[in-house]
Amino acid sequence: MTENAQADDDASAAARSYRALTAEAATLFRLLGLHPGPAFGVPAAAAIAGLSTAQAHRLLDSLAGAHLLEQTAPDRYEFHDLLRAYATDQAQYEETPETRADAVRRILTWYVHAADAAQGWINPGEARIPLAPMDAGVVALTFDGYEQAMAWYELESASLMAVAREAEAAGLDEIAWQLAAVLRSVHMLLNPFEDWLAMGHIGLRAARRLGDRGAEAEILESLGMACTQSHRLSEAADFHEGALAIRRERGDRLGESLSLNDIGLIRLRERRLSVAKSCFDEALTIFQEIDAPQWEAVALANAAEVAYELGAADQARDLAQSALEKFRALDNKGGQGNVLRLLSAACLEQGEPHEALGYARQAVDIAVNHRNTMWEGYWLLTLGRTQQATGHPEDALASYQRAAVLQRRLGDRSREARAWQAAGEAYQQLERFDEAADFNRGAAATHRDLNDNWQLALALDGLARALDAAAQSEEARSHWSEALTLTAGYEDPRAAQLHARIGRALGRA
Repeated sequence: MTENAQADDDASAAARSYRALTAEAATLFRLLGLHPGPAFGVPAAAAIAGLSTAQAHRLLDSLAGAHLLEQTAPDRYEFHDLLRAYATDQAQYEETPETRADAVRRILTWYVHAADAAQGWINPGEARIPLAPMDAGVVALTFDGYEQAMAWYELESASLMAVAREAEAAGLDEIAWQLAAVLRSVHMLLNPFEDWLAMGHIGLRAARRLGDRGAEAEILESLGMACTQSHRLSEAADFHEGALAIRRERGDRLGESLSLNDIGLIRLRERRLSVAKSCFDEALTIFQEIDAPQWEAVALANAAEVAYELGAADQARDLAQSALEKFRALDNKGGQGNVLRLLSAACLEQGEPHEALGYARQAVDIAVNHRNTMWEGYWLLTLGRTQQATGHPEDALASYQRAAVLQRRLGDRSREARAWQAAGEAYQQLERFDEAADFNRGAAATHRDLNDNWQLALALDGLARALDAAAQSEEARSHWSEALTLTAGYEDPRAAQLHARIGRALGRA
């Protein structure tokens, strides 16, 4: 049988099964053809047709029994492509434009509310935006906790991207920007960069079509965060500066301080530490003035990181302890883990490796318990450093290798390269100099590609030290020479110390 003949037979079988359905089941089948994705749960099916969950479950079982849907889990169903196209065609023929439009609006609105409910558990510290109400009779999705909310997001992520595209195609601009804004607080934890950026640009176009400046600022912030976390820092700065200008124009003090904090994070990554400190200090002042304890804790933690990078470990530790107390009072686990990472680094700087190890382990435990691979991948770098400092380079190597795997999965090339670089340090400690050189060489190539001169200098220094230990001093000197030039562009004490050490290695002290 030819492929076309088989398709005709399948279509005929679908038509026979469809004609045998009850009127209720046939209506649900048609409306499901308008669902933005091929797979859906019972609550989504109920929403698109305006049914109760029990009604939808019964009718879905009828459709599965008629082989018009495939049941993939107790409350999960999906179309094969041909049957989905057939359902969509029947909706076009048998439903009025108004009925189709209402069904699409219902399901897209339901998804925005479901995503908002999920992000309330996944990242509860983030601000919520007001949403348009759902239609009467549509049952909102609720979650019992973080695990259930995260499982729903992981299952529905492809459908959520399809919802954004469908909202734009259907002219439902409010839904398009709101979905992007709601999911920002989930995206920022998981780094799905392709979807995050695509959804953000859909939302930005929608906000601008609506002329909604507040919405535009929200989406500019989201796009700026996506670019920051994917190390596209110039683009990130443009987005955040745009959001800051709108928020100042509108007198939005909270939004202004959030934008200042975001710009500070970019300057921190660029190692423009004095500018970063100024941004965080200004943001902290506003957060305190408007009584925003969650964000005050965030700004304190960021100020602690700047202090650490400036070599002020005592100040960093004090600021971090203050932030940790606030995050604990707020039961913000992510904030706690990040501050524990900073405390670990400060303790290591002050010659307290065992205390540093304890803080690092607590941070990684938080990440693992929350199934947050972005946190885990980053905080494992700190754990690895403490493992090295306590004389366990083999354990450190395992931490760095897992960190690299997680960062590759997340698409964060900068942090993946930092994990390679750290692995090079562990190999150096193990006196496996060829492997140390290889890992630092790979890290240097990525940092060069990302135009990250500070991390490039660190990787080149690690590469040079490995080569020097392997008696390849000529090549080592060439890498140290480049690192010396790069570090001359920074004025902070930590950079000055590195610059001086490299100078001594080259005999230029």
